[in-house]
Amino acid sequence: MAQTRARIVEAVVDLHAERGAHDTSYIDIAKRADVAVPTVYKYFPSLEVLFDACVGHVGARAPLLGPELFEGLAGASERLAVLAKAMAARHRYFRPWLRWSVHHAVPAELAVHHRRADEAQRALIAKAIEPAFKGDPPPALIGLLAAVLDFRTWQGLVAEHGLTEAGAADAIADAAHRILNGYTENSDPPPT
Repeated sequence: MAQTRARIVEAVVDLHAERGAHDTSYIDIAKRADVAVPTVYKYFPSLEVLFDACVGHVGARAPLLGPELFEGLAGASERLAVLAKAMAARHRYFRPWLRWSVHHAVPAELAVHHRRADEAQRALIAKAIEPAFKGDPPPALIGLLAAVLDFRTWQGLVAEHGLTEAGAADAIADAAHRILNGYTENSDPPPT
């Protein structure tokens, strides 16, 4: 039973990388896993359960991205640079699956995982720049840095603007650094 479930999860992971979650059916999964369609439903009776297993399987092998990145780093700029590089490595790993979310609709059951990842990344950004502020970092700055560090930014630099993956990571780290420095040097809010 465990082997059958694992084969189905591998099929889902592969199909989602090849054609995206939106264009993968239970019939496609059954064919790829070499099982009957009812078998797929037996193990994964809903898309929610199916996506949980897929995301868990892929996420377990992803480069780590957590507050441990900042151990021994006191300055906000240094922490932000480390975070930018770590997020670029994670983008590179998740690209086979995330690239579909840039131009295609994501099923609601999978969008939950995207929202959680976005929230976790915003929390890490806040943690990274925390030393530059006496209290909580401004939400607008966190949002701006989240946009710069986002997968779509990295992917656009690589796919549309011809940067290497390392070049895109460097450009994003530099932009994040400049945004942070510009914000902290001028404590007055920008005009509206």
